[in-house]
Order: sequence, then C-alpha cells, then structure tokens
Amino acid sequence: MRPAGIGGPVGFVHALLGFTSGVVVARVWEYFAKEAHCVPACPSIGSELFRLHHFYFGLGIIIPSLLVLGVAVRQRLRWDADLLLGIGIGLSADEVGLLFLGVPYGSLVSLLVPLGVGIGLLVGASNAIRRDDAHEFLVLDRNDVLTIAGVLLSLVGVLYLDRPLNQMVEFTATASLSLAVLLFALFGKKHFARIIR
Repeated sequence: MRPAGIGGPVGFVHALLGFTSGVVVARVWEYFAKEAHCVPACPSIGSELFRLHHFYFGLGIIIPSLLVLGVAVRQRLRWDADLLLGIGIGLSADEVGLLFLGVPYGSLVSLLVPLGVGIGLLVGASNAIRRDDAHEFLVLDRNDVLTIAGVLLSLVGVLYLDRPLNQMVEFTATASLSLAVLLFALFGKKHFARIIR
C-alpha cells in the first residue's frame, strides 16, 4: 500500500529544508533587486501587471510535487518530491502577503505568513521524528545528502541568474550552479539510480 502525505520524518525534514531555502533565496533575491533597481524610488508592484512573481514559480513546483507524492511508491522518490514541495511552498508562501493581503513585501504581516508555515512544518517534522523515531535518517548516505545540496544550490543559481543584478549576485549564481552540476555529476548518479530501480 502506498503511504499517504509527506514521507515520514525524512520527508518532513526535506520539506522543511526546501521551504527554508525557498524563502531565504527569495528574500535575499528581493533585497538585491530592491538595492539594484530602486534608485531613486521603487516602482509600484501594481503597475507591473505582467511581472512573474516567485509565488507562481512556487506553484509550478508544488503541483508536480503533489502529483508525484500522489502516485509514488518508492520512499526515496517521495523524499525528493517532499524537498521540491517544500521549495515550492516556500516560494509561494513568501509572497502571499504581497499578492493576496495587499501589504508591502517587507512588512511584518508579509513576514508572518512564511514564518507561520515554517513553524507548521517544524512542528510536523518534530512530531514525525517523535512518532516514527529517527532511524529513517540512517538510510540516507553521502550521495543522498550531497544530491539534496545540489538541488538547493541549483535553486540559488536559477533564481539569481533569472535577472543578474550585479556582479556579486551573478558570481553567486554561477558558482552555485557550477557546484550543483559538480555534485550531481559526482553523487547524483547513484542517488537517482536508486530512485529509478
């Protein structure tokens, strides 16, 4: 029988890692975007009707992740889907205040939404670890951990290279993508081979 929902303690921790990375990467990106483009004043977000917010990138990651979680039987595949689900939730939750509550991106209310979601994931992870024990983490090896790191580094690279704002951001994005490709080449092969088998 196929397990339902997020895949146990490892799945929750993967979702929490992805969520945290998604929010941090989006917040840092927005900080640099504001620094680079808001001289002398920032444009109104409402005037940028066709601007693609990272909320929508998040939805584009959430939907396939949920589809995979709905049909996947292999636990490692479910864990990878949990990581991507967390990234998507993080990117989407980060802009809920701006897009749906109408508050500025840097306001306290806008920060409380991702904080609340993060606390919910942390409580879920803590409960799953307490309920199911942490023995599931022993299944993970170096290949799994470094492939996860590669996924998170590729998130940094993709978002930052979307619109390179200055040399530091461009260097960070290039270095992140390069390191991610290296990690995938060295460790991802074994990780993904175990998912496919």
